[in-house]
Amino acid sequence: MAAQRWKLPAIIAAVMLIGGTLAGIVWIGANKLEGTPGFFGPAPLIADINLSLEILLVAGLTVGIFLARRGSIDAHKYNQTTWVLLNMVLVAFIMAGSMQDVKPTQLADFSDARIGITWLHALAGCFTVASGLWIVLQMNGIVPQSWRIKWWKNLMRATVAGYWAVALGGFVTYYFWYVG
Repeated sequence: MAAQRWKLPAIIAAVMLIGGTLAGIVWIGANKLEGTPGFFGPAPLIADINLSLEILLVAGLTVGIFLARRGSIDAHKYNQTTWVLLNMVLVAFIMAGSMQDVKPTQLADFSDARIGITWLHALAGCFTVASGLWIVLQMNGIVPQSWRIKWWKNLMRATVAGYWAVALGGFVTYYFWYVG
């Protein structure tokens, strides 16, 4: 019964966070503000927004671990679903587009730290996003029973570790793009 009490507010908060982020990204793009100076200093606005939301995202996923350990499984489900979906918005509307700036034309291009680190970060991010999406689909009963992974708890742990690794890789990527 207590879980049902939090269901609607959790869904409303998720829609506001994800919808607000998407609306903000679209608004920034429509007004051609993505390249304006950011609030951290060296990077453009859209990169600083992305970095800030990724920090919030990893913190939110980490809170989800504590919700699960506390036995608040429904709260854990809503929490993790929200953050995974937010991450998909960031990947689709910010990160994927930035890959056009580091298109390698030959294998030797990967020796350039900016290109190599960015593509390594993107590859790790792709596996993490796919894993997070699979877990969310399974957790919410969308994946057919016959496709469900029996070792999902280990996959969940590995995915959270992946999110942390990719977030740390995001700091390295940010550094090579804008600071170093």
